[in-house]
Amino acid sequence: MIENKVVRVSLSGGLIGSIFTNPSKALNDCMAKHNKEGWRFVFKIHHSQRNALVLLWQYAILVATIGMWTFDAGYLVTFERNINEDKK
Repeated sequence: MIENKVVRVSLSGGLIGSIFTNPSKALNDCMAKHNKEGWRFVFKIHHSQRNALVLLWQYAILVATIGMWTFDAGYLVTFERNINEDKK
């Protein structure tokens, strides 16, 4: 039987995020962690924020920090692994 898992990889935005955030490293770290736990990478997609309240909160933080920092949507990563029936 196959078990699936979706993980959100969060990134930073704003000036600080554009300087110090490395999306490739964040994805590699996430995949390495889950590979050690027995998960296999399946699919990655850029997570875009569709919630208006969260978007307003994101822009409010960006304005309050004078463009220095806000949270970014990041990525959604899908993993899978085989689980034995006798482990249940």
